[in-house]
Amino acid sequence: MSVTAGHASSGVVGEVNSVKDCSPKEVMVWLSLDKDDYKERLLLMHTLVPVGGKFQFYLKPGHYQLRASDEQGCSFYQKIKVQETLESIHIRMVKK
Repeated sequence: MSVTAGHASSGVVGEVNSVKDCSPKEVMVWLSLDKDDYKERLLLMHTLVPVGGKFQFYLKPGHYQLRASDEQGCSFYQKIKVQETLESIHIRMVKK
């Protein structure tokens, strides 16, 4: 499974795609503050995205963590920096 995400001027946009051995149905996408200590890592938003679907989180500029998981045990994790410009991020799901 892979996710393509970009930083919109007001947040993060992305798309979820599936690969072999990962869920063909849906993925939970999580967004949290970028903190190393899990006790400080506040979950800000999450959404269930169908494979092939798109998502968008509206955010202030700053540092965040984007994560995803599915029923098959596939996941991804990426630290992101939201700025005023558009950047693309390609995140590939991996089997745990």
